[in-house]
Amino acid sequence: MKTIATNCTSLFFLLMLFFVAGCDKEDDIENKENLTDGFCITSNGEVVLNHNDFEYYDYSAHLIYLKDDKSFAEDFENLGEFTVFANGEEMYSGETWPGYSSSMPFGPMIGTLPSFYSDNIVPIGFMPYLDTLGNFVPDPRKDERIVDVLKKYNQFHAGLSCEITSVEYVSSTNVTVKLLLKNNDDFNYYYIDPEKTGIGLFHYFTNGLYIRNFSTYEMYEHKIETVSADPWNSWNLDWLSVINGNQSKVITITYNNFEVVPSGQYKATFEFPGLGFQVDEEDIIQDNGQIWLGSLRIQKEITID
Repeated sequence: MKTIATNCTSLFFLLMLFFVAGCDKEDDIENKENLTDGFCITSNGEVVLNHNDFEYYDYSAHLIYLKDDKSFAEDFENLGEFTVFANGEEMYSGETWPGYSSSMPFGPMIGTLPSFYSDNIVPIGFMPYLDTLGNFVPDPRKDERIVDVLKKYNQFHAGLSCEITSVEYVSSTNVTVKLLLKNNDDFNYYYIDPEKTGIGLFHYFTNGLYIRNFSTYEMYEHKIETVSADPWNSWNLDWLSVINGNQSKVITITYNNFEVVPSGQYKATFEFPGLGFQVDEEDIIQDNGQIWLGSLRIQKEITID
């Protein structure tokens, strides 16, 4: 009987522990009425953003465009750890990270001040990392459940996409890269046009093309002399071109002084840039479209003979 009583007592306490743990989980988020069936961000048990607080989400750059009564500096700078919900279901967690830091956390993050964007934008970044098997962990921001709730409230902007279509060696140091830029929305975007900026100023906003051997970790890059914007935080509408809704454009960039790359298998990487902190909130919408903000990192496996 003593053994049975002891076992019953142990079982009782185990059940109580599960019950209490369940209650604590339910009480993790205070003010649950603010956790809507749209896109939400919580921190420290509080809902700090729900779908009523922002206009739209640029899915290509993972930028949240806040409504006028919200402020990135006031509402998001000191978040600490945060969790993203969609339709009341937890999607992923991350942490805020100061823009002046020399290091970055792995996984999802919100870069805090100094931000690369104006005060009406919350940027959700992602630093890739490997799992225990050596495989890259999928980007949790690209969950279709998030897309569904954004579309439910007409807050989904597909934004721009870009791909490397070819990397051609005219000579050992003369390289031409062709990009296919696509507008995935039905309205127009302004983008930085290398033909208008010139290649030097264009590379003020991007590292451009670089070629990497992931077996030897050797990296090869161009020798472009960058031309700075003057002043450094300025921009000009003359640097931008319009890509119409649902339109695709081929962009060709030629490097006349690229490092010599030995024969072999490589990954070509290109960072297609957009403007950022240079553009004030009131300047994002222009007469013929919206200025695209963000950055796209694209890759293509190539063979160099």
